[in-house]
Amino acid sequence: MRKILFPLLFSVLCSTLLSATLLAQQPDRSVAPMLQPGMDTPGQPFSYFALPTDEIGMMDDEAATEITPEGYLRTGSAELMFYSGPGTRRLLEPLDLPERTLEQGHLPIDHAHVLRNGIDYRLTTFAANLPGTTTPVNFIRVQLVNTHAQPTRAIFAVATRYDAEPNTGAARHGEFRFDRPVQGRFPGDYRQPGEVFDPHWVYSFGTSASGGGRFLRSGELLYAFPHTSTPAYRSLTLASRYNYPPELTPRALPVDRTTPVGLVRWMPVLAAAGAAGSTWTIDLRMPVQPTRDAATIAAIESDSFDAAHARVTAFWQAMLQRGMQISLPERKVVDTFDMSLVYDLIARDHIGSNYIQTVNKLHYHSFYLRDGADIAHMYDLTGYPGIAHQVLDFFALSQKPDGNFLSQPQQYDGWGEALWAYGQHYRITHDRVFAAWALPQIDRAVDWLIAARAQDPLHLIPASNVLDNEYIPGHLTGYSFLALSGLRLSIQMAQQMGRNDLVHKWQPVYDSYRQTFLAVLDKQTAANHNVIPPALDGNMGGQFWGNLLAVVPEPTLDPHDPRVTATLQAAQARYQEGIMTYGDGRFLHHYLTIKNTLTEVIRGDNPDQIEATRELYALLLHTSSTQAGFEFAIRPWGERNFQDNLAPHGWFAAEYRTLLRQMMVREEGSDLHLLSVVSPEWIGAGKTIAVAQAPTQFGTVAFTLTQPDAAHATLTLQTRFAGTPQVPAPHAILLHIPWFLHVNAASADGQPLTVSPATAQSGATLALPPSARVVQLNWSRIANAPATNLSYKSTVARYQAEYARRYAQWMHGAGSRE
Repeated sequence: MRKILFPLLFSVLCSTLLSATLLAQQPDRSVAPMLQPGMDTPGQPFSYFALPTDEIGMMDDEAATEITPEGYLRTGSAELMFYSGPGTRRLLEPLDLPERTLEQGHLPIDHAHVLRNGIDYRLTTFAANLPGTTTPVNFIRVQLVNTHAQPTRAIFAVATRYDAEPNTGAARHGEFRFDRPVQGRFPGDYRQPGEVFDPHWVYSFGTSASGGGRFLRSGELLYAFPHTSTPAYRSLTLASRYNYPPELTPRALPVDRTTPVGLVRWMPVLAAAGAAGSTWTIDLRMPVQPTRDAATIAAIESDSFDAAHARVTAFWQAMLQRGMQISLPERKVVDTFDMSLVYDLIARDHIGSNYIQTVNKLHYHSFYLRDGADIAHMYDLTGYPGIAHQVLDFFALSQKPDGNFLSQPQQYDGWGEALWAYGQHYRITHDRVFAAWALPQIDRAVDWLIAARAQDPLHLIPASNVLDNEYIPGHLTGYSFLALSGLRLSIQMAQQMGRNDLVHKWQPVYDSYRQTFLAVLDKQTAANHNVIPPALDGNMGGQFWGNLLAVVPEPTLDPHDPRVTATLQAAQARYQEGIMTYGDGRFLHHYLTIKNTLTEVIRGDNPDQIEATRELYALLLHTSSTQAGFEFAIRPWGERNFQDNLAPHGWFAAEYRTLLRQMMVREEGSDLHLLSVVSPEWIGAGKTIAVAQAPTQFGTVAFTLTQPDAAHATLTLQTRFAGTPQVPAPHAILLHIPWFLHVNAASADGQPLTVSPATAQSGATLALPPSARVVQLNWSRIANAPATNLSYKSTVARYQAEYARRYAQWMHGAGSRE
């Protein structure tokens, strides 16, 4: 079990923390408290978060379940708690299960275990809909395994509570828990408010037809347990004064919102380790929404754990197989790619006719145009265009009567994000029905832009003062980058649809906006050492955010523009632990880093390839053992605690999938790029890189790079390009050469390829004909090439060693601590 030391006090945070790599800066004890370096259990998958949260659920359900740091299940209506015994002071002690893994590494079936008093407590937890319904139920299998050489009595108990701490009137009612009650924040109030604690609730136990048990709250089932040969001891609370007399009479209880109720305890005698009977198993069920419907309760009790497990496994495996698949020599890289899709699909709500993409069903159960646009883009890039289309349909409800796209007040990035999301979907799907639906919306949006610019002193997207993201009032630079990206793709869509009337209307708006924006940008960057500022009003403050969008999602500036280079360098100077910081260096920011990494992938020079690979592993370092990313609030080199900014974060998930896709296959103009960034860990004798079912704007791409030995590799391509005037094949396929390799000879389908000395230089590529099927490569490692030891495993090891060094120095400066 992790052992965590939290110092009692820490001083004011530094204003700026600068580090370009994991190991670049001496520790500052004023930054944050630290944890004991030994908290990471040897031999277990590394999990960055000290107190992780997880999410289990099904695609498109309106609610999901949080797994709290302790391993409890929080549905929004109740929290299911687990206990073991005997404790040191009382018979029962709460279980603590912070170390968790996923089934097969990428399915939302959570495994956790902890060893207590020689008993291994193992929990397997997942959510499944009842057969033929959209009613989600949590299934929990508990196994107690005796590790003693003699028979031993084990103790396990379960109870529920409404919340984790008293209702103080604050917005947050529990550490590391989503807010209670659950509130909907969608346009039109699509969700109903969640249940509010009622001191008059009546608690009771019941019995199922099969002899199992039920615990009910005012007649609604909170959880069910089966009949077992081991007696189940029931009590309404842990405190005996509430249980007598008579013990189990249904009644209201003088308890608060945090009191555990509905306690059931089992005390089986387990045979010696390894013998028959050394393991005891029980299956529990917890409806995500409490129900009093008799038919639903009967269905919950009759649906077996194994049957539900089989359904869930088959569903998610089929979903993953529908889209782009990547195979690499590092499981962590691929498992995070796969599970990121699952997290975003769990975060999506299907309410009425609407498919509403939220960020998660915990801290950010809301719709945002900016997050939704990137998540829809990920669906398109990785083979789920139908799901993307459903998500984009909901965008129309955020268009205001004046034509503006706005999901949150004053957050005008939504205008460009919506147009770009429509345009990128059409670019990859060529769906003319979708384009015909989207173009009138875009036309109304352009009318808003024309009117808004006429009223704005800089003739740009209006200034805002939302104090979010860039955290500075004014004309935010990113709003203009996004507006130009959206307009650019909208014009292309109108051209391909034959809507010359719209092209003639929109092109002058684009040209005028670009000219006006670049003139303002030139002035601001000239005064800021070529660094693109977050805002365009002469105030050089604010947080890096939209100013990182000069090249992605669409290239407004050339990737090697000196301003792009200077801004990348300034952003990287803010890195801590290998990723971006926020709040003037006070916090780590996970997914914000990926804007830089995507830019480096496109730039493609050797230093950019190295930095992109380093950032890929730094991003993975900062995930949980269940492949979950976070947003921010973690202190650099501190307690690894995201506070109430709960994981998993759907925007990280989408950005990560997009990043790995772009590293493997990406479009740039009329060319198709393969393997833009490759880790040294993926190259070597016996290793394989494979991509299947990758959609591109040219058609579908699949390839396999096999390496029989260190000097040879074979790239086998399977492409299905449309090759029509509307959907032309790529002009060329560009195979990128990793910075650590030199190509000695190459051929495509038996024809020699020109290999010049430049193939060992910065950003080298081999140009393949679009019809290429088999490419033979003879290559060799470049002596003394930099950064050839990069991998996920080595990144974790370097982080742990550096953390231990900083901890020792921090402890020495802070005095002796236990």
